[in-house]
This record gives sequence, C-alpha cells and structure tokens, in this order.
Amino acid sequence: MLVTAVIPCYNSQNTIERAIDSVLNQTHKVDEIIVVNDGSTDNSLQVLNNITQSNKCIKVIDQNNKGVSNARNTAIKEAKGEFILTLDADDYFEPTFVEKALHRFSENNQYGAVMCGYVRVVNEKKILSYIPSDVTLASCLLNNGALSCLLLKKSVIEVAGGYDTKMVEGYEDWDLNIRILKAGFTFGIVREVLFNYVDTPGSRTYKATPNDIELRMYMYYKYKDLYQKNASYIYQQLINQNIQLRRRQKKVKQSMSFKLGDKIIGSLIVVKHILNFKRQ
Repeated sequence: MLVTAVIPCYNSQNTIERAIDSVLNQTHKVDEIIVVNDGSTDNSLQVLNNITQSNKCIKVIDQNNKGVSNARNTAIKEAKGEFILTLDADDYFEPTFVEKALHRFSENNQYGAVMCGYVRVVNEKKILSYIPSDVTLASCLLNNGALSCLLLKKSVIEVAGGYDTKMVEGYEDWDLNIRILKAGFTFGIVREVLFNYVDTPGSRTYKATPNDIELRMYMYYKYKDLYQKNASYIYQQLINQNIQLRRRQKKVKQSMSFKLGDKIIGSLIVVKHILNFKRQ
C-alpha cells in the first residue's frame, strides 16, 4: 500500500520544510515525496536541494512556472504510490492523518478520497477549526465541500482526468472533486482536525476570491448538464442561504453594539456637518 506525497512549490522557501516534515513524521510511512518546484524565484530550490541530501525518499522536479494544476499532474504521473497525498507548500498535516485516512479507505471501496477536519492558522495562531460534512455531487456543484489537501487513490485521479491546467487562478481542486463524484466515487471523512491551513497573503485562495464569479461560471459551462439536472436542489439551497443571511443581518441590527455604533456614527455625522457649516 504505497503512499506518495505530492507538493507543488512556488516561492515557499520559508514554509516548504515544515510541509515536508509533516509528511516525514506521519505515523504511517509515506514512501516517496515528490516536490515540484514550479519556477520559484526565491531560494525554494536551494532549500529543497539541501533537504534531499539527507532524505532519499524525496524527489525534486524543477520546471518553469506552469501553475499548480500542471505541477500536481506532473508529480502524480511520476508517482509510484497507489495513494496520493496532496499538500500545498505552506500547509501541513498532523502526524496521524495518513494512518487514519488509510483506515477509512479500508472501510469502503467506493471512497475515491479521504479528508479530515482542518484549522486555519493566522499569524501562527490556530483559529476556526472545522469538520467537513458529507459531500455529494449536488452539494459539490454548489460549494466545494472537500479539502484541496487530502489522500486520494491515484487510479481515481486518473479516471477523473487529473487537474484542469486551465484553472490557474484557483478552484482546480473543486473542479477535480466534481469529476471524482461524477465518476461515482465518494469522499470519506476522518472527523478530527488533522490538517493545518495556513492563511498566507498572496496564496491562490487570495487570487481566487476576486475571480470567484468568473471561476464559478467556467465550471458552470463545463458541467452545464449536471447543474441543470440538479437545478432544484441548488435553487433550494441558495434560498436557504439567503434566508440565513437575512436572519443574521436582522440579529446584528438588533444587537446593542450595532445600535450603539449607529448612534455614535450618527453623532459624528452631525458634528461633521456643523464643522463644515462653520468653515463656510
């Protein structure tokens, strides 16, 4: 049961070693680690070369910058493992993830991937831990319920067609998840927080956010038939989300802090008008 870790690296000289260490320290051995240096302009390649001198299981592929999808596809093609552990260069796993994920795979042959709970790391502080809910094809069309860093069967990635290299601005993992579910596989969940998502300015998450509508519309046209088949479910979920947002907005407006802030702002506006009047 060979496991290969796949780590794209772009200008991650300060975090790549921590990511690799989290793989090396797994309680279930990861047989090989393939890091693709995707045209880094910092000292990432030098850091990687230093690490490989004492770790024979690490293979570094150096290429021109082609994007994370291409980097992952390149590593997966070279991987010898039956299972692929995906990891971004600025994030890291807790030591027991691979062991517990493999155990989940043994429970259900339909699992194409197994994920876990995660916690956001902001300024080295862990906040907002989250355990994913079950993911279905319909729910994944609306929102990506699966993590980008998880354990997958290599054969399932190949059946799904790998990562879409056109999605250079983000959501390439979401896109792959849709195709994994479309192919009839499901996602297993280790209901523990075993993944650390590091909030890094300049990461692909920051790039994807301003392009959210454009990326979603790309996936809509790519899977238009699926969106149309699941239109009732998606519309119902959007209505429910809208209702929840209205309730939260109403609750905020009725809170004492909001009312106090509103009065303070109102008073400041009056003072501003008085000062402007006196200056005339």
